[in-house]
Amino acid sequence: MVRMKTRLIRSAIPIYIAAAVWILYGLALPLYKLPHILMAIGLSAVAYLVAGKFFPGRRVEEAAATGDRAIDAEIAENMEHLKKLRETNEQIASPTITAQLDRMEKAGKDILAAVAQKPQRAGQVRKFMKYYLPTATKLLDQYRTMTAVQAPGDNINKAMQSVENSLELIAKAFEKQLDMLYRDEALDMATDIQVLETMMAGDGLTSSGIREEDQSMTLTR
Repeated sequence: MVRMKTRLIRSAIPIYIAAAVWILYGLALPLYKLPHILMAIGLSAVAYLVAGKFFPGRRVEEAAATGDRAIDAEIAENMEHLKKLRETNEQIASPTITAQLDRMEKAGKDILAAVAQKPQRAGQVRKFMKYYLPTATKLLDQYRTMTAVQAPGDNINKAMQSVENSLELIAKAFEKQLDMLYRDEALDMATDIQVLETMMAGDGLTSSGIREEDQSMTLTR
């Protein structure tokens, strides 16, 4: 399975801290003198490096470019949906719900990775990318919002229960969508294996083929 590549988005905080060093140094000492300029450069560089250790930034997952701008845009858009799904998952305390969302996220990432590997697969998952994943993400974001209501009424409770009851079905559907992407390849592999085994058996290279060859040699003696 192709994996999504990760890209580091560096934090701007180290830059701000390095700039603050210049400002504070300039308020305390004359920056128009060369020794002080060099000292400020050194201190700001150290501050930048140290701050970079504490604020390294964040890593985001993205699929490699396919060469098709429309498909790349669809993949990027759905990666954002998966990112939002992950953020929602992190704010929900229920282990049962979290387990289902983990399944949905994993299947979703694998589907997008499969499309990134072979853009022609995009047509097979068009409805997944255009409707299933965005709608599931929207429902779960609304569910998360409802969990924050201090005194939920019947309408909220019924809506939340409806979402909870559908999570298993949605997770299974995502996994089924992923499996269907590889249906043709699985059939091709099965056919290739069958042909390969038949040819090897015919050439006496397998145990069954060797036994048949031994029997024929015995009969000819």
